[in-house]
Amino acid sequence: MDTELSLRLPNELLDSLADQLAPRVAALLQEAAGRTDWLDSGEAADYLCLSTNALHKLTSARRIPFEQDVPGAKLYFRRSELDEWRAGRKAEN
Repeated sequence: MDTELSLRLPNELLDSLADQLAPRVAALLQEAAGRTDWLDSGEAADYLCLSTNALHKLTSARRIPFEQDVPGAKLYFRRSELDEWRAGRKAEN
């Protein structure tokens, strides 16, 4: 015997639930995919479909967001910042 429950909820309540659930769902999906927000140079280049050489040229020119512990150290890239950078480049074209 299947039981079906149907509720009508006000849009305001649905929006509130969605706002609270969205970050949790995103975190679970990232975890399930084995993704983290931080990428090294090779991962960032793959993510952006660039060669590592092209990526390093962009970082040298400070045309792409990245972080380093100290100058000359390994580069790290935040996935969300790369998404924003890519969206900005598309808007420029």
